Amino acid sequence: MRKVGILAYCSACNFGAQLQLLSTYYYFKKKDVDAIVIDWIPYDLEKKYSKNCTFEQLQLFENERARLWKQSARCHTAEEIAKIIVDEGIEAIVIGSDAVMQHHPFWECVKFPTKKIYGINHPSSDRLFPNPFWGTFNDYLNKPVPAVILSGSNQDSRFGYIGRKTKLLMSRRLHQMKYISVRDTWTQKMVISITKGAIIPNITPDPVFAFNFNANEIIPSKEDIINKFGLSSDYLLFSFHDSGIVTQQWLNEIQSIAKADNLQCVNLPYADVLGYGNLEKNIDLPLSPIDWYALIKYSKGYIGQNMHPIVVSLHNAVPFYAFDNYGMRKLNGLFIDEKTSKVLHILKTAGFEKNRISCISRFYKQPDPCSVYDAIINFDKCKCSDFSKFYYEEYVKNMNKIEKAIN
Repeated sequence: MRKVGILAYCSACNFGAQLQLLSTYYYFKKKDVDAIVIDWIPYDLEKKYSKNCTFEQLQLFENERARLWKQSARCHTAEEIAKIIVDEGIEAIVIGSDAVMQHHPFWECVKFPTKKIYGINHPSSDRLFPNPFWGTFNDYLNKPVPAVILSGSNQDSRFGYIGRKTKLLMSRRLHQMKYISVRDTWTQKMVISITKGAIIPNITPDPVFAFNFNANEIIPSKEDIINKFGLSSDYLLFSFHDSGIVTQQWLNEIQSIAKADNLQCVNLPYADVLGYGNLEKNIDLPLSPIDWYALIKYSKGYIGQNMHPIVVSLHNAVPFYAFDNYGMRKLNGLFIDEKTSKVLHILKTAGFEKNRISCISRFYKQPDPCSVYDAIINFDKCKCSDFSKFYYEEYVKNMNKIEKAIN
């Protein structure tokens, strides 16, 4: 096996991004592969994290990265990545997993209607083609290194708006990859469209679906987590990014129901903000990604937003109810196209679509607290465990293909 560089969102202020990289790194570590995480972050994204995340949380992430994996010097450009590849003797690059296949063309970024009639979003450079996630570092090497994409995602990119010339350039980059796998059907459709059917990538699991197998030795025990955060042995997690999804009254009602069953209600934060609302217990920042994972793993259920809490829940057969904040909003939320939702894709695959509600429409109404609680209490753990085993087997198959491609 060659010396492998892993290129993803290494410095992201995001728990899921850290867990994805940890799972991949420890997979290779168990294979006795000399792996190194490439610490690439473009200047504009670095500035964004510095603005949106606290210094304490960013510092904790930095300390955890230094403790848990081997990492390169920080770099900001494709040329600097190429220098690291040479200096470190890296012989192959694994790109992902994460939203490493994005491109958001101009017409996607135009928002209408808004208070100012229209508005224009400005994606950071990691979300626009070309960038190192598309293999541009090889342009600066005398001898290109083989590169693969591991369970990549385009994060709701509206690839139908991409111009013909850009699609041609993207297709050339994709054809240069030794192997491509994607995380969801929408990204698969994008690759098929861009390459005119020449590449049909497999849809494969997120690396966090293998976290217990790859990185079990770094997961704290339930006793450690309960003692560290002052929790009861039976607790229910909630995690909402802002007040637009549920109200404090809604939280009070479901907390009252849970208390009757001796369940402690706990507020789980995001890496950039504390969870919305007041509950019996609130987990504060800074918080390590390993503790964040363990808090979900040992809980009696998760209720909230985002994809990776659902991935962690499915992996550990933890009951959940997903408030899905993915999908494409059209005409300022008057219409919603859910086919891009990676949460919906995973839940359809697992057979748990009923444990989800889309929460991005202008016509969204918070569900009845009793029905959400019932979804937790009546969760089919056996069915979830069977899916978790199946998806781990699919993950292993994908990693075997990746190893073969880079050897």
